[in-house]
Amino acid sequence: MGAELFSIPAHEDAELDRSRIHLLRQSLGDQRCREVVSEVVFHLTDRLGLLQTALDEGDDVEAQSLASRLAGLSEQVGLSDFARVARDLAGCLATGDEIATAAVSARLSRLGEDSLFSVIVFTDHSAL
Repeated sequence: MGAELFSIPAHEDAELDRSRIHLLRQSLGDQRCREVVSEVVFHLTDRLGLLQTALDEGDDVEAQSLASRLAGLSEQVGLSDFARVARDLAGCLATGDEIATAAVSARLSRLGEDSLFSVIVFTDHSAL
C-alpha cells in the first residue's frame, strides 16, 4: 500500500489588461509611459516587501493598508488580477481570518512576480 503524491504547481500566470498600457501610452507618450510603469512597478515591489514584513510581524492594520495600496497601484498599470487578490487580502485582514489571510497572501506573492514581470515586458515590447 503506497501513497499517491500529487504535484500542485505554485505558479500563476498574470493577466494583464493591455488596454490600460495602450491608454497610458496614448496619453503620456511612449517614453513617459515606460517611466510611469517602471515607477509603479518599483512601488509595488517595495510595498510587497513591506506587506510581507507587516504580515510576519502580525501588524494586520498596516498589512491591510498596504494591501489596499497595492490594489490601487496595480490597477493603474492593468494588473487587474493582482489588484483583485490584493483587495481579497485586505478583506481577509479586515475580518481577522488568519487561515484565509495566509492562503491569499501566498497567492498574492505567487502572482506578484509574474505580474510585475509581465507588465514591464509588455511595456517594453509594445513600444517597438
